[in-house]
Amino acid sequence: MKTLKITILCTLLNLFGFSQTIHTVDNRDQSGAQFTDLQTAINTASTGDIIQVHPSPNSYESITIDKTLTIMGLGHNSDVTGGEIASLNTITFINNSAGSQIKGLSINNIKCGTSSTSPDQTNMHIINNRIRSNVTGSTTDNLSDGWIIEGNYFSSTSTNINSQTGTNNWQIKNNFLRGSITNLNNTSIVTNNIFLTTFSSETFFSYCSNTLVNNNIFLSTGTLTEIGLYSSTITFVSNITYSYYGATISPLSGSNNLDNTNPLFENVPFESVTDFYINDFNLASGSPGINAGSDGTDIGLYGNNFAFDPNGRPNLTPYAESITITNSVVAPGQTLNVDFTATQKQ
Repeated sequence: MKTLKITILCTLLNLFGFSQTIHTVDNRDQSGAQFTDLQTAINTASTGDIIQVHPSPNSYESITIDKTLTIMGLGHNSDVTGGEIASLNTITFINNSAGSQIKGLSINNIKCGTSSTSPDQTNMHIINNRIRSNVTGSTTDNLSDGWIIEGNYFSSTSTNINSQTGTNNWQIKNNFLRGSITNLNNTSIVTNNIFLTTFSSETFFSYCSNTLVNNNIFLSTGTLTEIGLYSSTITFVSNITYSYYGATISPLSGSNNLDNTNPLFENVPFESVTDFYINDFNLASGSPGINAGSDGTDIGLYGNNFAFDPNGRPNLTPYAESITITNSVVAPGQTLNVDFTATQKQ
């Protein structure tokens, strides 16, 4: 059955016409994929290739990326990936890995390492992942400029996004965040995220200099009374703050902010607000955040014309909708007939 799953997935990928070479990785026994070790697949791949990482009960551990690659899983919610996900410990970018894309995975840390040749770790795209700890740029000025971090679920209360001093043009957008952001300057933007804290105090931004923070929703389930800033100057535009506990949060500096205002989600009750996968963070009819963003779209995860997927499924990836075995009894060496239908996530 595992081999059947691999065959169908590869067929689906080919049907949707990826032009790059696709390498499949599955570390389960007798999986039928091209590789069982993810780092070996990376070492074998050429610049521009796609590496498809299959769900598994076994971690793919830590990897180092030294060329431009797309590393892609099927999503980070096991309920929609057959009970398993593709999970990694640390992803380290080195050398000329600029422009790499990381999609649909569950990852502990993403960081820049020491480059030995042609160092360029700019323009990374980290999209639709579950991040369990930190995303950290390079300590060398301008080496990790231009990162886009969007559509991710940052699941730990200790999560930190740290661009590092001397880094420019980061876009942190349409993420669900339980944690903080550090070292952004006035070339970077934080937009259309949801920040959630369960603590009585929270430092949301540290060492940020004139960073634009717009169209976000700040949620608290504790006695929070202030959106905490440490050595930071923030321009707040068109954000919402709301305490499920009923505490009054100090007004944000800036313009067009909706302080202490219920965003009116479709289904996010107080008792389960921290249970990300069972909630619906779409804005309900009558929400004050509808079309209230600085760009005229919604405040929160689904604004900025972004198709947020709480399951972390990469865009433009095909998914099987149904699989039917038409001859369940097959003699050894004979053909197993399978009918399947698929759809492409836009």
